[in-house]
Amino acid sequence: MYVYQLMHDHGGSIKTIGYFSSWKKARTVMKKYRSSIEGFKDYPNCFSIKKIRVNEDNYYYLE
Repeated sequence: MYVYQLMHDHGGSIKTIGYFSSWKKARTVMKKYRSSIEGFKDYPNCFSIKKIRVNEDNYYYLE
């Protein structure tokens, strides 16, 4: 099972907007933020949607 993480990254200021059950739902919310939410609509190309597997260890570190 996967979830879709919607984020906005402008100038190193990373904001997680939410986690969604489908890419389509994440895209719908992204379109709303791009068109009407102050602070986000000024930087419409700074959004990303990442597909994440649930119940999986995703932590990586370098020794």
